[in-house]
Amino acid sequence: MRTASFAFLLGAGLFLLAVLPPSGRAFWFDEVFTANLVTFRTSPQKVLERVEEEDAHPPGFYLLAWAYAKATGLWGSAVEGVPEGLEARLRLLPIALGAIASGLVSLHGGMAAALALASSPAFLERAGEFRMYPLLGLFWTLAYLGVLRDRPFLAAWAGLGALYTHYLAPFLLLPLYGAMALKRGWRSLLALWPLLLYLPWLPVFLQQLRGGMAMAAARPGPVLALEPLYRLGGHEPLALLLLGVVLYGAWRERKGLGLLLLVPFLAPLLWWAGSLLVNTVSLRYVGAFLPPMALAVGVAARGLGPLARGGLLLVLATAYLGLVLSGEARPKPPNEGYHEKARLMEAIERRYPDPLVLGDERGRLISLRYYWRGEGTLRLVGPEDVSHPPLEKRALVLLRYPGWVAPEQIWMTRLLNELKDMGTLKLLNGEGGVLLYLWREEP
Repeated sequence: MRTASFAFLLGAGLFLLAVLPPSGRAFWFDEVFTANLVTFRTSPQKVLERVEEEDAHPPGFYLLAWAYAKATGLWGSAVEGVPEGLEARLRLLPIALGAIASGLVSLHGGMAAALALASSPAFLERAGEFRMYPLLGLFWTLAYLGVLRDRPFLAAWAGLGALYTHYLAPFLLLPLYGAMALKRGWRSLLALWPLLLYLPWLPVFLQQLRGGMAMAAARPGPVLALEPLYRLGGHEPLALLLLGVVLYGAWRERKGLGLLLLVPFLAPLLWWAGSLLVNTVSLRYVGAFLPPMALAVGVAARGLGPLARGGLLLVLATAYLGLVLSGEARPKPPNEGYHEKARLMEAIERRYPDPLVLGDERGRLISLRYYWRGEGTLRLVGPEDVSHPPLEKRALVLLRYPGWVAPEQIWMTRLLNELKDMGTLKLLNGEGGVLLYLWREEP
């Protein structure tokens, strides 16, 4: 019992040493969406309605975040404005979930698994973000353990939790449950009956799926879905080494655990195949794949000889220490600079009351409004703004997000070109690729 507790605490401790303290930087857009659901006086029913109408994810993490905000006194805390320290306090939730996942990986995969996960920037960065990725990684890890340990009850309920957390869940669950059927017989799938509890949300999922299929203009290259294969450990050569360890373990255990060791690495391949049809790829999802992959590395490493295992641990420890000692270069959540942008808007408002802010992406306008509560109008740019720029107030604020090509981005580019010849156009802030401009009539 003491040995198990030590292994769990070791994995959690390695993770926390690399990720703490939580970042106090402003939320970026995805985090702002979550914060909007939990830091105003929103009911759980309203959370469900907004997720169904405005988002492309299941509601599981949002309801957990709502409960966390309610329990910690953060619910309703942003009604009058964003209080100091809100971001760090809310980010403690995903950090706690990441610590639990890391502890489980260490408990069942050993030191090699713990170090592989704790030295992976792709996991650490998203584990410190107020989003659902650490929760998905935790549920995936529990489902994987359920099959590894012949506990189909755990595999089923953890799989249900994953389905209600993120739509990437089936990319690991399908090969995992297939391996379980091959190992225990097809009748073992009857133990997965809890997955039927996902049916009430299925119509919403299908509706959101159609929206993803319609976003061809914003679809990244499907090849990015393969990134989890070389993000474990933080360095591509190290990731290839760890993959080699798993492949060796799968060959060595080909009559036993071999297929199960490969399951976490098959998930990105299925993700790639799915991304050929639906817009499912984003690099921010990569970290969720890494906990079960690290666990597979740990299980496979037990089959190495003492010398090879010692060398692997030395390499992993070096990678981990290099990350922990990198100081400010350690992974952090994305930063789009809304604290500074809000301060700039306050200064603009004092000089030009009731300013007009035109943006080319709705989410970034919402993020600016979350931090800046002044008197002013924020709206999307339209073609009429290009032909007849709204310059009645002698000043105009523009918020540009060149993240993809959409009609609003095209209109914004044309409007900026027009304004250059009509007065003084100045870039005030460009943090995180979100550009805040001020146009003034006077020089």
